[in-house]
Amino acid sequence: MVALAAVASSCALAAPAHAGVLTTSATDCDDSALTQPFGSFGDNAQYKLVGSFEDGTAGWSLHNGARVVAGNETRYVGASDDSQSLLLPSGSSATTPPVCVGLDEPTLRFFTRKNSGLLSTMAVTVSVQTSLGVWVTLPIGVDLGGSWHPSLQMLVVGNLLPLLPGDRTAVKFTFAPLLGGSWQVDDVYVDPFHRAG
Repeated sequence: MVALAAVASSCALAAPAHAGVLTTSATDCDDSALTQPFGSFGDNAQYKLVGSFEDGTAGWSLHNGARVVAGNETRYVGASDDSQSLLLPSGSSATTPPVCVGLDEPTLRFFTRKNSGLLSTMAVTVSVQTSLGVWVTLPIGVDLGGSWHPSLQMLVVGNLLPLLPGDRTAVKFTFAPLLGGSWQVDDVYVDPFHRAG
């Protein structure tokens, strides 16, 4: 958070007029349909989908063996005929396409399971582009593993940088196993918290 504050203060002094105060403003935001995928887990917030992997990984950046495989999270929150998820073997990583966030998009959630690696955890980071064009990456959470389960809510952090209501910026989320191990990720969502209708 200290690093984020330092970047934020330096960007505020040098932000170009066409950009957000601290971050590059998003100009094209796809506000997908909102659903309640975590309702059966006591979370009735509405979420927008970032990735389900049923149509592949267009826009995602995959490294060191990350790939789509057969096997869906067991609640089938997207659709009853969903059949794929993202495999993250040891040493791999996967980064989402840019996702628009603002003050109304506070949390990230997804489904995951650990296939192997007693001490392995799933690390999640967020990258946000400052108004100077520099991408800054911050850790936002870890998952300890188990059979298919929803992650805890992870604070997006980058959604706080646009500062003004209605202003939004693009962020990217990266998933990577730590300490070896093999993982799967499915149905990645961002929570808009509240959207005026």
